[in-house]
Amino acid sequence: MLGCDLYDNAELNPRDLDSNFTPGLVFDPVARATTVGAAAEFDVFVVAAENISGIHAQVSYDPNRLSVTNVTTGDFFTDTVQTGQASFFIYDDDPTAGVLDINYFYMGNEINKSGTGKIATILFNTKQSFAETLLEITDASELVDEDDVDIQILTKGTATVTSN
Repeated sequence: MLGCDLYDNAELNPRDLDSNFTPGLVFDPVARATTVGAAAEFDVFVVAAENISGIHAQVSYDPNRLSVTNVTTGDFFTDTVQTGQASFFIYDDDPTAGVLDINYFYMGNEINKSGTGKIATILFNTKQSFAETLLEITDASELVDEDDVDIQILTKGTATVTSN
């Protein structure tokens, strides 16, 4: 009889969350290394959400070490063929406080979506050399249903950037 060692590789994909910890908002990848003045790109995903119509993802970062250079929309709410409704995406960056607010939602009533998908792609620029800095999905983040009722987020992800 042949045997092999099995291991838990959930840490390799931050979107593989235990169902006891969903829905969640996470970064992918969870770590990125770069050089001073270079970019570090992170995707933000909603994971295993049920019947949501809107997402507010608030990301905190160290404004002394990073700056937001671009934010682009993900594809979670882009299925207008299925719903017949358009989605709306807007973001607001406070570079002094190091807080990025991303809002992504359906326009219209009685429209929702379930599943996992990309909310946004964030491009950070490094301002200096540092061993590690943290990105966090904050407690101000929220998921809402079509009646604007909050849906509890059970996992709020973090990610790290290193710059040399």
